[in-house]
Amino acid sequence: MDDASPSISEILQRSAWKHALFTTYTLSLSYFESEILPSLIRGGCSDIWLIADAEGYRSSLLERRSMRVGHEYRLIPVALPDGVFHAKSIYLSGDEGDLLLVGSGNVTFAGHGRNLEIFEALTPDFDGPAFADFAGYLEALRARKDIAFARTEWIDDFAARAVSASGSGKGSVRLLHSLNSPIIQQLPSAMANYGSCAAVTIMSPYHDPDGLAIERLSDALGAVPISVAVTGAKSSPFPFADASAWDVPVTAVQFTRRDKRFVHAKLYEFSCAEQDVILSGSINATHKALETTENVELGVLRALPSEEGFLNWKTVKPPPFEAQTRMPSGLKENEIVYASFDRNDTALLTGQIISLQPMEGRWSGRLVQADGDTASFEADIDQHGRFSHKATKVEPFSEMPALQLVMTRGDREARGWVHNEMFLSMSGRRGLTAGSLSRLMRREGSDDDIEALLDYLSVHAENHLRIFDLPICGGETKKAEGSSDVISVNLAALAPIEDVPRGREVGAPGGHGHVDAFDVAMQRLRKVFLGHGRSPSMAASSFGESIVAEEDTEQGSTGETVAIYERERRGLSDFESQIDRLTAEAKDAPGSVRALLVLKLEVGMWMRIYRLNEPDDAHEFLAAWFYQACSIAEPEAENISSLEQHLVTSAATVFALAETDRKTTALRLHDSLEHFYRGDIDPSRFLDALVAQSDVGFAALLLGEKATNECLKDALTEIISHPTTRQQLIATAKC
Repeated sequence: MDDASPSISEILQRSAWKHALFTTYTLSLSYFESEILPSLIRGGCSDIWLIADAEGYRSSLLERRSMRVGHEYRLIPVALPDGVFHAKSIYLSGDEGDLLLVGSGNVTFAGHGRNLEIFEALTPDFDGPAFADFAGYLEALRARKDIAFARTEWIDDFAARAVSASGSGKGSVRLLHSLNSPIIQQLPSAMANYGSCAAVTIMSPYHDPDGLAIERLSDALGAVPISVAVTGAKSSPFPFADASAWDVPVTAVQFTRRDKRFVHAKLYEFSCAEQDVILSGSINATHKALETTENVELGVLRALPSEEGFLNWKTVKPPPFEAQTRMPSGLKENEIVYASFDRNDTALLTGQIISLQPMEGRWSGRLVQADGDTASFEADIDQHGRFSHKATKVEPFSEMPALQLVMTRGDREARGWVHNEMFLSMSGRRGLTAGSLSRLMRREGSDDDIEALLDYLSVHAENHLRIFDLPICGGETKKAEGSSDVISVNLAALAPIEDVPRGREVGAPGGHGHVDAFDVAMQRLRKVFLGHGRSPSMAASSFGESIVAEEDTEQGSTGETVAIYERERRGLSDFESQIDRLTAEAKDAPGSVRALLVLKLEVGMWMRIYRLNEPDDAHEFLAAWFYQACSIAEPEAENISSLEQHLVTSAATVFALAETDRKTTALRLHDSLEHFYRGDIDPSRFLDALVAQSDVGFAALLLGEKATNECLKDALTEIISHPTTRQQLIATAKC
């Protein structure tokens, strides 16, 4: 409540947290994504859970431009039949320890700054028992059969962390919650060690019209006098006039410090014989919050030396009563849905409808992206509201931000956010976060995302060699309704990927028993390098916005744009130099050489065509790469590798682009290919290695309309029709 106290954002920045849990009633995703999330991600936190009451979850669905929900953090709804999930807490865990904040503020701009709120910051060293209480609160939350959760593993995870932290310190601070018994019943025993209570002062933004919950609180403590804080300028939601007839005196008091902010803090100050006791948290002075277990409430009970006090109060004239608008309570007839794409199979969508009505039966589903793209399907819902649907036409939506799912049956409708478990289970590496990869896959990567990608691949390329050694499928492309083509690359059946030390073959067996989500994301990013998300006829000059083109926008800054361009060029140059160094060091590992060369080509062409918009430079790079790869690599004995596919397709592309002296070009290409194949070329294998789809790779982007399958095959046939230098010498010798 003190302006000198650190803000929530400042607290988040004080340590590098690995796990974060936020619970709230109302919710602002724009606040969370602009003020909270960046601090966590900068510190390396990738396990972020935001738990909200069903009402807060439903209102968040109006924030259609929340681009990070479901990709960088999980938003989980909690629903109660007649009450609300009202607890406001933040649990942070990292290598340096744990921190627990319990208070009155929701995860909103108002709750974390604009309102007058109160939060208790607890650490295991001084408040160990409170961490044990928090674990007990989470376990009690899960045990309640009437509370519906879309996901529950966060309860077990953070309960275990709280139990572990609780053993490292002592303290007298305790937590109270309303899950097993009403708060009003717990207070007498909770304060028994502090002597008899002589009076209670209550600050609450909400009261019942009859105010009887406060009278009964006084009775529970021995009919003690009551002081009620006046928080409004002209009126009060507490009925002072009616309370004047109670058997105990009721006084109106006001906080002596002048503050024009809306008072949302909930505070109970008990004057006891030995010490003053403070109860703060989410507990309003209402019947439902104090006297029932219908709400989920959480508070902190702390004793202070009597001479210290907590706040300074002055007696004021009771203002007139003004009834408040009652907030929604309980799920009632509303229905919501939580859904997510599978971590390893992004064509698989699973979810759960949360409702108090029977749910079993056939429902219609519709994925809706903020920009208007949709995909419809039918799904069978079981009696618990769960469903599972797998279809290739929904897979492209897995990468989209701000994605929602609408489930309908007759006149019933349930709506909710869709999550991507691959991104969510992925920890960032060297600044390359789940958000960065998500944006790169959508071709919306910023210059920082590009820099992080090149930096990561420069250092950790060897960890992903198996991905780039996989051949490009020659099968048909799959197309979702209303979407661009999806390139089919046989990346789905990968074994778990293990770090590949320098010089080690990419085909060596792995030893891990689970799939790293970061590796899965890198597999999908390779599909982006190969053309995922563009139409087969789209030329380089018409694809997207380059950083050079952005210079011409009305807000553009020439100096800044040029600086970004030069930085990305340097980053690309450093990346290619590093790959060349790794390739030289892996000379005794042919498989690693092949994969490194493929990585260099796919990233280098992707950067030049899509990011830098330099098709001429891409042409020169492609030719230089082709001659380099032919000189240092060799084919697999039996299978056609991705390198061989790229070499053959690149040869056809380079020849098709040659405008003069085509005979010399064909001879040089044939000579290089003969070096790669270590002798005469098998025409059948040679043509089979051509990437037949014009929308895969880079041929269409350089050749435009000439990039037909027939054109590319004709180019290959013409190349090998020109005898190599070796073949000409042999023919001459025979003569």
